[in-house]
Amino acid sequence: MPVTEFALLHLSHPPPPRPGVLSTLADAMRLQTAWHAARFPQQPSSAAARAAVWFTQAEDPARLLTTARWASTAAHWEWIRSEANRGVMAGLVGGGEIVGEDTVLFHVEGEFFGVVGSPLLKSPVISLSRIFISRGKREAFVARFGEVKGILEGYAGGSDLVRCGWRDDVEEGAQEDEFVLVCGWESVEKHLAFPECPGFAEFDAIQELISRVDLKHYRPLLLE
Repeated sequence: MPVTEFALLHLSHPPPPRPGVLSTLADAMRLQTAWHAARFPQQPSSAAARAAVWFTQAEDPARLLTTARWASTAAHWEWIRSEANRGVMAGLVGGGEIVGEDTVLFHVEGEFFGVVGSPLLKSPVISLSRIFISRGKREAFVARFGEVKGILEGYAGGSDLVRCGWRDDVEEGAQEDEFVLVCGWESVEKHLAFPECPGFAEFDAIQELISRVDLKHYRPLLLE
């Protein structure tokens, strides 16, 4: 089953990312493309085709986000364990550029971003909401979200600017399911004004099924 990778990295130095970091990340992207083409020759491998892109967090620019589409979570872990990737990450962490222990990685069912150039990836800002649902409330949440999703899509500017899915690799023993929601916006302010939208009260009623939310905003980051 296709999944979307979400990896969060923490820069050791004050933002913006130093040129050496950007060039290393660009090199890593090229290595990943070559590795993917050799390992999965029947699948599209370019960064553009797999929507492999980087973002900077608006709330804390020292936090970076990278995403990419993979055939499965297991396929991505093959890359993570490869000598090529381990060499890149060892250089970033060992060189003091990345705080290794702060790295966060999770995979979500489905294809979120299509290809580079899709409406969502062309957005100046995306919001990433990690929505945690207590076990036993998932079915009720799915039903309620299906009823009110159109309100969010209408405010965001279309269904192609709203993507969502369930985390594929929930940690063993977790008491919550994780629902991931990504939306494209013209600005952070546009998103934060959503409560003023007609129909928001109906949309917000879904909060009774949610235990907690981690919401952040990200802007595209060009590596070179």
